[in-house]
Amino acid sequence: MRPERIFRLIVRIFLFILASSMSLVSFLGGYSAALILTNEENIQIDVDYEGDPFLNPTDFEIDIEFEINNLGYFDLEDLKIELKLHLKYDRVTAGGNVSTEIKLYEGEKKFSTVEAGDKRKFKLGIEYDDLETINFTDIAQNADLFRDPVFDFVAAELVISAKYSLGLISFKAEIEDMDLGGFEEKVW
Repeated sequence: MRPERIFRLIVRIFLFILASSMSLVSFLGGYSAALILTNEENIQIDVDYEGDPFLNPTDFEIDIEFEINNLGYFDLEDLKIELKLHLKYDRVTAGGNVSTEIKLYEGEKKFSTVEAGDKRKFKLGIEYDDLETINFTDIAQNADLFRDPVFDFVAAELVISAKYSLGLISFKAEIEDMDLGGFEEKVW
């Protein structure tokens, strides 16, 4: 065989191996990203709060904890969570109760990498200074105080984005109108 043919054969074998490995990495990345996102047990969200906004709004803090279980083959990198948090309550009117939503918080936060096969918890802390301007006194005077809970936390828009499969795949999961729990305390 001539040297040109041997060289072409080596280049073709190299290109075949390179293309095959890239295809395998892409397939495994897409498959494992789908495994993470399609199972609701892999992303858990819990809301906790401290203080009473009706007694002292400046002491009111909300902690939203995200638990992400990366069952995939690759690390979740550049994890970012964007959140539009609303407060939903029933307003008492002459015609009956009317459901009302008020924007409580809007922001984003970046988190560290979640390694393959690892489960991590991240906390998004919202303090009084981060909240939108809300008149809690007006809510207390007009809300149906017999409703349990008095108001609910609603993720009007929750966007979880990350890079996956060695940074080759970028994905974004958008969730709208997700109930995150309610304010269980008694109002005045």
